[in-house]
Amino acid sequence: MNRPPKSPASLLLPLFALAACGAAPVQNPPYAPRPVAELGRWQVFAGERLVGRVRKLVIEDPSGPLPFFRIEDAQGRWVGHATANGRFSRRVPFAEQEQDLGMWPMAEGVAELLEAAAPVRLEAVAVDADLRRAR
Repeated sequence: MNRPPKSPASLLLPLFALAACGAAPVQNPPYAPRPVAELGRWQVFAGERLVGRVRKLVIEDPSGPLPFFRIEDAQGRWVGHATANGRFSRRVPFAEQEQDLGMWPMAEGVAELLEAAAPVRLEAVAVDADLRRAR
């Protein structure tokens, strides 16, 4: 049985397939977990009533530290975040994106997030002392 001769293009096809296997893999964005450290903590008071907490956290990213603030209500639920330069956002349950609240000084942005009727004051708390008291 005689077969027709193969064309030069059909001979190169397996070569191209092998070359594609040896190509460098596509680099995906690094989604690995990053260490997060707590740098500071404040209790938030409206008058004499504790209405929440602010935690200063930093993500230890290979490109450099990424500081931010997490704002919690008095029960410890996350209500939003603030950037180091004062941009506030509110967490929205079951939504992918947070609601942007704009730029605020720290006390006013925290009051907005906590929906405090009165002006709030932030009192620094030593992180280690606060952890010992919670045990």
